[in-house]
Amino acid sequence: MKKMRAIMMFLLITGCSMFMFSSPAAAADPGVDYSVAPILPDNQLDRGKSFFDLRVKPEEKQTIQLQIENYSDQEQRYFIEVNTAQTSGNLTIDYGNTDVPKDSINQQPISDYVKYPKEVTIPAKKAGIVSLDLTVPKESFDGILLGGIQVKKDFGKEEKPKDQISSEYAYVIGLMLSENDQPVEPDLQYKGIQAKELTNNAGLIVSMENPTPINIKKASLTADVYAEDGTKPVITRTIEEGGIAPASRFDLHLFNGEAGDTKPLVAGKYRLELSVEDDAGHNWKFNEPFEITKKEASAVNNQVFQVEEGTNYWLYIIIGILAAVVLSFLGYFIYTKRKQKSNQ
Repeated sequence: MKKMRAIMMFLLITGCSMFMFSSPAAAADPGVDYSVAPILPDNQLDRGKSFFDLRVKPEEKQTIQLQIENYSDQEQRYFIEVNTAQTSGNLTIDYGNTDVPKDSINQQPISDYVKYPKEVTIPAKKAGIVSLDLTVPKESFDGILLGGIQVKKDFGKEEKPKDQISSEYAYVIGLMLSENDQPVEPDLQYKGIQAKELTNNAGLIVSMENPTPINIKKASLTADVYAEDGTKPVITRTIEEGGIAPASRFDLHLFNGEAGDTKPLVAGKYRLELSVEDDAGHNWKFNEPFEITKKEASAVNNQVFQVEEGTNYWLYIIIGILAAVVLSFLGYFIYTKRKQKSNQ
């Protein structure tokens, strides 16, 4: 579990920092023994960026390249994935999710248009070049196609010290395609809310959607849940500097209390007040009534909160009642037998 937490934390940091780029200086850290860098092509829009920001044309074919440098004294294998940008439940742009959801609204996921080797091997103390073949969609588009190229070392063969957290990490190099400078106005839509178990926490998910082919940057979000006629929020969450991927559908997580220490959900009627504002001044506000039924609250609470052994009081009450009935019957039986004998 500690190992998994370390992996997820590093991927979160690398995947959500717009685009991760490591320089050879990273080798000075004894815990980091490889780096990844893009080889920027001629159609790079801004050569000062450390990710692929390419101006392309419909049906154009292009080979892009990465350099992976192995600083270790052993041959190393590296796994490669090209992923379509998605939005996480914590309002970050996720470049590390391999699968595009079946209900995705993205009609041109960038991962469908890149062919590449799934793994490469690089000798000790050497650098290797990885080539990826890009084919631009036939249909022209405004806005951007957005994704990330994830590179991760094969940590499976490494000896892991006992009783120590193993730090596995990956790099993500961004891949962004555009065909023109036509402005695209972002949009944000509310799709619903429901009670949900959130990784062993009780809470709600707010389903939302950015249907436009542009990302929403530096989003500030405030979400408050009130009882139907209440004035004090029973659930609240604020997020600063969030990000929303283009053409993405996502479920915003609202915890009923602090994550890791949430409270049971209570059935009833509520309302959600939600506002989002980005760095360009776009603002979205939602005021939505909803209800948590007893069935929905129980379903979540039963998943999250377990009753300890020995505390099932209703079971004990039923057993006690049955025992009392049996003892009463036996007492009556013995009494009637003795009375019959005394009358003989």
